Amino acid sequence: MMLYHSAALLFVSLISLTGSASGVFHTSFPHGPASNSFASKSTRSSGRSAFQARAAREAHVTQAGLAKNLVRGAVLRIASDLSGGTPLESIKCRVTVTKENMFEAVNAIVQQDGILGLWSGTPSRTIEGALLGAVFMLGSTLTKKQALALGASKTVAALAGGMVGGVAQSVVMTPAGMIFTSLNVNRGKKGYENDNALTVAKRIIDEKGPWGLYFGVTPMCLRQASNWASRSAFTEIARSTFGMSKYGILGEIGSGVIGGVGSCWNTPIETIRVLLQKDVSEGKKTKPFKAYWQDIVDEEGYPGLFRGVTPRGIQAIWQTIFMVVVPNMMGI
Repeated sequence: MMLYHSAALLFVSLISLTGSASGVFHTSFPHGPASNSFASKSTRSSGRSAFQARAAREAHVTQAGLAKNLVRGAVLRIASDLSGGTPLESIKCRVTVTKENMFEAVNAIVQQDGILGLWSGTPSRTIEGALLGAVFMLGSTLTKKQALALGASKTVAALAGGMVGGVAQSVVMTPAGMIFTSLNVNRGKKGYENDNALTVAKRIIDEKGPWGLYFGVTPMCLRQASNWASRSAFTEIARSTFGMSKYGILGEIGSGVIGGVGSCWNTPIETIRVLLQKDVSEGKKTKPFKAYWQDIVDEEGYPGLFRGVTPRGIQAIWQTIFMVVVPNMMGI
């Protein structure tokens, strides 16, 4: 981004310098070469100073903008998680691995750990959320601006921004998702009573090595890229093509609902990601993506690939409102 702007500034400055030098040469030549040389040097010096000043201002503005987006993303994601995202993730994870319905999962968690059990793993989830929100907002906003500058439509820019932001998230989210899945899968099991984020990470590294935390990175990348590309694009279609943005805040929220629900088409990827990371957390040998898919279809049919789609749909709406709708309303 900075390279692009610096190049543009350099190009504009060179044009300005060329034009200025030509003008001085033309008017000063009658007074002699010495006068022309002095004027040219003066103009070049002035042009360099102006360019350096503009470059410094541009760098300052760019750095300030990057910092603001990092902070905005972190705050919005933490707010999303604390206000409902973490409980919904716990419920979705339990539904996926136990085949309970959403209400049975909530009841089981509350009976076992109390109402606060729904927020299990909040400290590690908060750190994860801050990183996820920051990298998503940064990647998404930069990509959208570049896409629009290249002449892309708002929908295409939103699609590209969501995809890049989602892939950026997967770098942080794969190990964090592994730990969170392990905490949920092994909750209440003998030998796992004192589990926390650090003990889970240490156990996985001891058993699988450092890369063990990145088991499931392929489905995670696919999920995150398709998640946020769909959420951003469907939201933009709703607000622009369907004209929902003209109805104010309710229209913006409604567009986020459409974006969140629309993104749930990729639930099979998430189902397989959870099952793969469940096997790692239990010390079992993992299988290829296709093998998990086939096992689920053989056992439960294609509906089995959509385990947990209800809590996931609610979670998708919640996150889309915080991470897509709010930035849209802020004009970022």
